[in-house]
Amino acid sequence: MRYPLIFLFVLVSTALSAQHTVDYNPLADRLAQYARLTMNWEVDSLLDLTDPQLFEIVPREAVRNQLMGLSSDEDLSIEFGEFTIDEIGEIVTYQSESYSPIRCHQKIVFTLLSEKYKTPEFRERMLRMLHKSHGSGSVRYNEKDQSILVIAEKSLFAIRRGKAADWYFVEYRPENAALLDLLLPPAVRAMVGLER
Repeated sequence: MRYPLIFLFVLVSTALSAQHTVDYNPLADRLAQYARLTMNWEVDSLLDLTDPQLFEIVPREAVRNQLMGLSSDEDLSIEFGEFTIDEIGEIVTYQSESYSPIRCHQKIVFTLLSEKYKTPEFRERMLRMLHKSHGSGSVRYNEKDQSILVIAEKSLFAIRRGKAADWYFVEYRPENAALLDLLLPPAVRAMVGLER
């Protein structure tokens, strides 16, 4: 069956104008808040922006203790620096929930404070560990300051559980992939490219 050209033009125009435009502003605003809290290392406020369903799997207090433990070593100072959002991925919707993959990176400076930590043995062991986690190109040692600068690449998922709900976040790392699988339905994982 043949359609006149003008009919096809009207049909395509109507279909395009009927598509729903996604508003990224609420997600971007919430993500900017998450970035500020991460730079200031405000753990309790960060947990308030973490997907509440995570705490149905892992108790909030356990997550809090793990995060607080990062800054509890008296022999080591950790400073969380600039947090840069590299990409906010497409927002995909599944049932009444929305998801968006996010890529970002952050500067973290580890300063060795004690003589024990400043020994070549300890320093080299720490550098090996950071190289393994972040790649050798993302880790720089400053002998004068006894500090290690790390550019940590992060993958997050923004999750909104309901059309009028706030956006929340969960970090994705290979070691917590099984945990993330519990928070993201298989259909969503396929849509964002985690499953082929």
